[in-house]
Amino acid sequence: MAKKWNFLSNYGLVLTHLFGNPRATLREIARGTDLTERAVYQIVRELELNGFIEKKRVGRRNVYTVNESALFSFMVYQDLNVAQMTTALRRIMEERRAATP
Repeated sequence: MAKKWNFLSNYGLVLTHLFGNPRATLREIARGTDLTERAVYQIVRELELNGFIEKKRVGRRNVYTVNESALFSFMVYQDLNVAQMTTALRRIMEERRAATP
């Protein structure tokens, strides 16, 4: 069986999911990204520690705010920030959905 491959890292998948679904639970994120809940927990924790997201407790749920001005640290991205990347990805996905009958 061929190994499943994805352009984005697991961190990118979780970050993109949170950008569009700030009230998502860890379970919902796991289902939406095809990752385990344990992996999602660790990724969300690291994204928060590194300033990519903020977590706020609202009632019994967490609400995540993506730090849109956070810059990616790899030179290949230059000055690309989180908002630019996720906005571009979302636009591509919406155009693809619209083109599918």
